[in-house]
Amino acid sequence: MIAICAMCFTLQAYYLLQIEPVFDVLIILSGVATLFTYLLIRLAAITRIKNYKPEPRWDFFLRNMFWMRLLTILSAITTIILYFLLPQRVQIILLIPGLISLLYGISIKISGKNIKLRDLGFVKIFLIAAVWAFAGSYMPAVYAGDNITSTSILILFTANFFYIFAIALPFDIKDLTVDGMNNVKTIPAKFGVKTTFYLCYFLLLLSGIFHWYLQEEILKTENGNTFAIGISLIATGYAIYITQKRNNDILYFALLDGMIILQFLLILLFSI
Repeated sequence: MIAICAMCFTLQAYYLLQIEPVFDVLIILSGVATLFTYLLIRLAAITRIKNYKPEPRWDFFLRNMFWMRLLTILSAITTIILYFLLPQRVQIILLIPGLISLLYGISIKISGKNIKLRDLGFVKIFLIAAVWAFAGSYMPAVYAGDNITSTSILILFTANFFYIFAIALPFDIKDLTVDGMNNVKTIPAKFGVKTTFYLCYFLLLLSGIFHWYLQEEILKTENGNTFAIGISLIATGYAIYITQKRNNDILYFALLDGMIILQFLLILLFSI
């Protein structure tokens, strides 16, 4: 599902920036590369996962290790092939987010210690938000030939950053126990669960403000993008609220991730 979310998030940038949408190599790469990254992170953490408290997602992963490894290899090969099919200008701008994605789950040795970016506490959620925001703004804009210094792209990046940050925070809340086992300091661990939920709603509000400014003041669109974004942010806020009341995998991996797909579908609907 996360691969579909990535494809939708990348594709919606065309509509939000008033660029003719193109569903081809870049969109497929976005999904396949995301799938590869998420699988690689889990394979790299297999020793940790075996020590986690039993959960349906971890049990499923451990029971199907052969298929997980095979899918990781196939998605890696596909990612490499698609990468070299992209224009050189896009290949260049993908180097930094690509490197961040790889180092997020793979250990690197610094001063004799094995360190993963995901274990750097506060840093990890900023990296997640930044990479996703980049995929939903700069990546498709550059692919379409837009000027990378465009104010519109920067504003969309910022709006996306706040949105993904808000969606990612509940996952940190869910993983409080796991992160505690690995001595990873996160925002919920530092400021508390209640404060973190308030921060989620505030970030959604900031995302809405930047989206509104882009659509109404910069691009002056008349296709309903602002209304679509507004509905999606309200729905996302409600989804986050539900996670305060219930804690299970379906809510997190279907409902919260599904908000990204919902946002794309609403933008597509009102754009048409």
